[in-house]
Amino acid sequence: MSQPQIVRTLGKPVDGSGSFVCAWSAVGGCVVVKVAGTVDAGSAPEFAEQLRRVITTKSSTVVVDVRRVRELGVEGVGVLAAAEALAREHGGWLRVAGGQPWLGDLLAPHAIPTYGELPHALPSYRPAP
Repeated sequence: MSQPQIVRTLGKPVDGSGSFVCAWSAVGGCVVVKVAGTVDAGSAPEFAEQLRRVITTKSSTVVVDVRRVRELGVEGVGVLAAAEALAREHGGWLRVAGGQPWLGDLLAPHAIPTYGELPHALPSYRPAP
């Protein structure tokens, strides 16, 4: 099994040689963390470290974009729950955007807000009149 590849860019995540790619960018007063690939036991530790680093050094208001996640294991749910708690400890919040409806069911016990579309999760989002 190859090591997860983490790509920090100001653009979209790119397909890396591993099965997991993570990138972040500042958007509208928060940080958007874009995740692609599989979040499982092999990639969860690196995913957790990236979220911890973003929350503690960049911004504690975080939207995790999971539109390109192929698989989210129980380890990934645990990472999101821990990151949400860390964000609250630092005076912020964590939201998840772009997931399928079943993801909301998985995250509901952890009180992690989920949004169908990325713009809706951003604090600057204003619906059209």
